[in-house]
Amino acid sequence: MMQMRHILLAISVLSVASSAWASAGIGVVSGRGGIFYGGSVSAGVGSVDYVELSPMIGTHLTQRVSAGVSLLYRYRREKRSGREFTSNDYGMALFARYRVARSFYLETDYEYLDHEFARSESGTTRRQYHSFLAGGGVTTPLSANSVMYLSVLYNLNHDESGTPYGDPWVVRFGIGVGF
Repeated sequence: MMQMRHILLAISVLSVASSAWASAGIGVVSGRGGIFYGGSVSAGVGSVDYVELSPMIGTHLTQRVSAGVSLLYRYRREKRSGREFTSNDYGMALFARYRVARSFYLETDYEYLDHEFARSESGTTRRQYHSFLAGGGVTTPLSANSVMYLSVLYNLNHDESGTPYGDPWVVRFGIGVGF
């Protein structure tokens, strides 16, 4: 029940925000300029080896407002305390961005993550996490219709004991391509 409330809240916020900005007369972007896609690929090596894929797709609701969805898949292999195990995490995020200036934007996200972790010597368990993130980012053009982006977000409901992230700050880096 709590999960459904979080999802409905995120959808409501995105709907109200897009309606308010559209009625403010900013103007809806139409045609080929409306859709964008991209995402990121990450990897790390150490006591935790991982590979992460995060494709995203979105639309420009107005000249300043965009919204979309990103998916997440992460494969992890952990080697800690003389023990090794592998796990798979997956999730999704709904996001909304408001362009403050040409290269700067404010962002808010609702993120769902299904995280697998070691429970005992013999197995793993899964737990679902719901996060609300807020912050901002910067873009820089790569070509006429592609950008590189960097978002720095703060997890508003971060709890040391109840999250797979060790830090409330989330940094995302990737590439976006517009149609």
